[in-house]
Amino acid sequence: MSLKKFTSILFVLLSVISFSGCIQFNESSTSQTVAITGATLFDGNGGEPVTQSVVVVSGGVIDCIGAEGDCYIPTGAEVVDASGQFIMPGMIDVHMHFFQTGFFDSRPDGMDLNDTYPFPEVAAYQQKNPERYYESYLCSGVTGVYDVGGASWSIAFQDHAENHPMAPHVAAAGPLITPAQGAPFDLPSDKVLVPLNTVDDGIKTVQYLSELGSTGIKFWQLDAGDEAFMSRVEAAAEEIERRGNQMIAHATTLEQAKAALRNNTKLLVHSVSDTEVDNEFIELALANGTVYNPTLIVSSGYLLAYRAAAGIEPFEIVDPNGCVDDKTRELMETASQFSDNPRFTDGFLNRIRNFDPETNRVNEIDEINLMKVYEAGIPVAVGTDAGNPGTLHGISIFDELEAMQDAGIPAEDLIVMATKNGAQAMRRLDDFGTLEEGKLANLLILNQDPSEDISNMRSIKEVMVKGAFFSEK
Repeated sequence: MSLKKFTSILFVLLSVISFSGCIQFNESSTSQTVAITGATLFDGNGGEPVTQSVVVVSGGVIDCIGAEGDCYIPTGAEVVDASGQFIMPGMIDVHMHFFQTGFFDSRPDGMDLNDTYPFPEVAAYQQKNPERYYESYLCSGVTGVYDVGGASWSIAFQDHAENHPMAPHVAAAGPLITPAQGAPFDLPSDKVLVPLNTVDDGIKTVQYLSELGSTGIKFWQLDAGDEAFMSRVEAAAEEIERRGNQMIAHATTLEQAKAALRNNTKLLVHSVSDTEVDNEFIELALANGTVYNPTLIVSSGYLLAYRAAAGIEPFEIVDPNGCVDDKTRELMETASQFSDNPRFTDGFLNRIRNFDPETNRVNEIDEINLMKVYEAGIPVAVGTDAGNPGTLHGISIFDELEAMQDAGIPAEDLIVMATKNGAQAMRRLDDFGTLEEGKLANLLILNQDPSEDISNMRSIKEVMVKGAFFSEK
């Protein structure tokens, strides 16, 4: 990627949490007018692209957009000639987790590494250092992310990122409501999973997280066959409605997913993986206006990370643009130090040795259900579940998009799924997600046509967020 270099450096120390880091950006572009001319433009709404387009940005927002001759370019504006290139909205990763690193140090339920990486220290580091992920996402063309489950401190990232000139926009749900009774990644002082043992548990959790400013209340698994449990879910869902919030559900079986939809879930953050979706599911999702996020690659990401940790083969980081931060890269490159971990029983080693990354990356039922949902007209959004072992922040968006294309989604529709539909899920479509006058100037300039092959998303030349061009530190 040939990202334009700029000279200004801004040090941002905002929010109630301690953050650190520095990123270069074009400070003048948020106050000056910038005109991008000559590119083929995809506005994120679908339909035919605009050739020989003009995008005029002033004060961080799109002042005018259209074909050549439609927009007046003020005298003194910085003009960027993008002839032969392609413009589209910045992408949205509608499913990620700031508390997770991409390796097992943040998921001791997958493999206990506490002797080397004490989880309390990992969690504290994740809280204090989000900016490395801000950079990884912007470098990968992602200008908005949805943290759909984590510690309560992740909610504060929403304001921090919004006021940070070089951060993607953030929506965050905070802790998850669940039938589970805790997890190894819970701390006594800050839980990620909140057990739903009583009606009051759910109502108070919804009230607390909503007052903190959460953008969604997530349920992690639903005991759909337990009438008493589902009555607690119903009470919490009613409180979500009263608070003007939205329900999110991790529901990987058809029974769970339909139970979630009956409670007005607005975002399903995983594929239905046990069987094909039926007409009732489709009707419920359409009636709710539910967004479906398939997360096709995350499960196999675990197996790739396990293979690296077991010393079977190194974890391959495909990152020609240098988007992955140094700490994550070191974690993945030194994974084989844990080859003697008790997790690697003979039976488990046999399983991960037999996994073929080329042919077994995506569950066939997930692909079938994605196409059924797409053909039914249910909005689909792109989300990676980044932070889970083997699914790295930022760059995983490309693998997810390519898996969705391989499942049968046309590239031109994936552009909408990666932009407009993600902003809809974040409840920010009035602000960004499409390129329209009055919206924030979050956009990508690509060297190759993303509507021809979604792998061309990797050909990023420039990323603009909030009206300023990003550049690597």
